[in-house]
Amino acid sequence: MQFWKFSSQVLATVLATVSVVAASGPSDGDAIADPNSAVVKLTAKEFKSFLDENPLVLTEFFAPWCGYCKQLGPELSKAADILNETHPKIKVAQVDCTEEETLCQQHQIRGYPTLKVMRGAYNQPSDYNGPRSADGIVEYMIQQSLPPVQQVSDVEEIVKLSKSETKPFMIQVFPSAVHKSAVAQNETFNDLASSQRSEMTFVSVETDAEIKKLNKLLDADISTKSASYLIVHPNELSDARVFSGEFSKENIDDWVKNAKVPYFGDINRDTYLVYMASTLPLGYYFYNDEAQRKEVDEFFSKLGKKYSGKMNFVGLDASQFGRHAEILNMDPEIVPLFAVQNNSNGKKYGINQTEYPSGPSTEVISDFVEKFLAGEVEPIVKSEPLPTEEEVNAQAVVKLVAHNYMDVLNDTSKDVFIKYYAPWCGHCKKLAPIWEELAEIYGSKDEDSKVVIANVDHTLNDVDTPIMIEGYPTLIFYPANGKVNEATGLREHVIFENARDLETLMEFIKKHGVNDVDGEKLKAAREAALQEAEDAEEDVEEEESAADHDEL
Repeated sequence: MQFWKFSSQVLATVLATVSVVAASGPSDGDAIADPNSAVVKLTAKEFKSFLDENPLVLTEFFAPWCGYCKQLGPELSKAADILNETHPKIKVAQVDCTEEETLCQQHQIRGYPTLKVMRGAYNQPSDYNGPRSADGIVEYMIQQSLPPVQQVSDVEEIVKLSKSETKPFMIQVFPSAVHKSAVAQNETFNDLASSQRSEMTFVSVETDAEIKKLNKLLDADISTKSASYLIVHPNELSDARVFSGEFSKENIDDWVKNAKVPYFGDINRDTYLVYMASTLPLGYYFYNDEAQRKEVDEFFSKLGKKYSGKMNFVGLDASQFGRHAEILNMDPEIVPLFAVQNNSNGKKYGINQTEYPSGPSTEVISDFVEKFLAGEVEPIVKSEPLPTEEEVNAQAVVKLVAHNYMDVLNDTSKDVFIKYYAPWCGHCKKLAPIWEELAEIYGSKDEDSKVVIANVDHTLNDVDTPIMIEGYPTLIFYPANGKVNEATGLREHVIFENARDLETLMEFIKKHGVNDVDGEKLKAAREAALQEAEDAEEDVEEEESAADHDEL
């Protein structure tokens, strides 16, 4: 099924490099690898089994028409042949996204070519961040085959690492007292390192003498009696962040997502996905120039440290990415500004720009953050005006906006099927006439209708959804009398993920609807009524023609 993939934030669009629809680019050869090369062509059928059998695979997701893919194709073939000779356990594969749409959707492929480093079917793949030349690909993949964790024999190595690294790195403190009892923890750490080695360096200190030396360099205390996990930011060894929760794969994963971002950093093309991976609220400070940013750097660094694990803070250069303010329901023309997005539910909050046209002070920001985290700040809700009577009468589909959205959803006597769309989305435009016909069949606007077919422009209306909307169109069905999910506050739902034709949509409603409405019968009755009306009109025309003939 075709699906327009997008980021829920416009910033991602602004920062994107090559989009799915615009990745034509230069072309030097054939995007499809030489059939005589060592590149393996993968389909959904053998994808999982191939990953199970091969522990390290570089996979290219591509489209044959993509110019950049054509440029990469010959280099990928050369790299695969070299690796096949020198390191045969490292495989190179291709997936044609024009033929394997579902597989590419599952891996959230947003542009071509996308290269992923994969380590088995059950491990999270990592993005390939290396060169696009054959030699560069070979060197990068050989590095990927090396042990993901460096064993540290002298703490001085960590001191040097802190001064030389430009990204955070993670330390496992693994004293002799736990070498036997914490084997599972060590394995989890190694798995984490394996999946994120492209993003961070991972080291392990395992001798008690070196652990004691390390402890003297830290503000926090670490023990030689239990395992500890730390993340160190460049030149901040003494201020290392220490994991303090109950150890589990899920908990350590969540902690790393939050701890590897600085207390106050900039959000840009390189850091955007790192911040979006966190579920913590994200506070944005929009600035006009570097001088404005420097004025608040110390303030936000202290604020970030104070609320570490509760909220992240970033600066954003309004001269480059000012449009993102609109996504936060703020005015991009009034900068500096401060706004917050709750990454877990997408709601936005901001300091009143009319009240502070020259930008809020640090005191105002501190007070706002404190109240936000206490749940005392109301979100800013963006909504189109309620539909006019003319708009209501113009179409069978029920138009939803933020101001009437919950009224429709809260009527649990009806099955409700909602299309979340963007006006610029080609797939949405293609679906529009089918969606309108569907609404006509079910008499969606009628008061006694048991099925409501509705749509909402998701770019202009802030509405609560049971899932994060990541692609347009997204179709969600809310069965009548559905129980309310305590986490979302919404009725139980079913995501539509099949072919978007009229018959399949009606079958879906019949299967999941509670009101037992047979769309095929309604369609047949509607067609019969239309035919009857057409026949009656023809009879009238014939009678009028006969009358005219008699007069002659």
